Amino acid sequence: MTVKILIAIALVLLFILILTSCYGTRKILLSENRVHHWKVYWVTTRHLSVGTYQHAEVYYKGKLLVLPKEVTDGKREVSEFVTAAAIDNRSGHFGTVAVIFEGEFIRDDGVPYRALVTLHVRPGKGNELIVINPCNGSEAIMDPA
Repeated sequence: MTVKILIAIALVLLFILILTSCYGTRKILLSENRVHHWKVYWVTTRHLSVGTYQHAEVYYKGKLLVLPKEVTDGKREVSEFVTAAAIDNRSGHFGTVAVIFEGEFIRDDGVPYRALVTLHVRPGKGNELIVINPCNGSEAIMDPA
């Protein structure tokens, strides 16, 4: 009788261990710029029914960077990136963060397509951020608050 109880307890503990290992979020700090207050994290989210999902998150002065739809693809705000990197101090673009995300667009003939979009984000005056598209040189100023 006690052996059956011990086996049942072991199975319950094993089941709990399996379930807790299949759920959770893990953040790894990839880079940090202490002068301009950038932090770039690689986030891994595990969910039993969906699987593993990975993305990059960027924080500016402790707040999550959310690019408004006016500077992204015009359809949605973007806070999860395919990749992101803070540019180091040996570059002329020190203080800039490069982010890449997948945008949804529509061609002239009405066919939708998806493309990777690269943007550079750097601090401006005060709390404002300057968002630069390196492909066409367009700039936008946003308030991260």
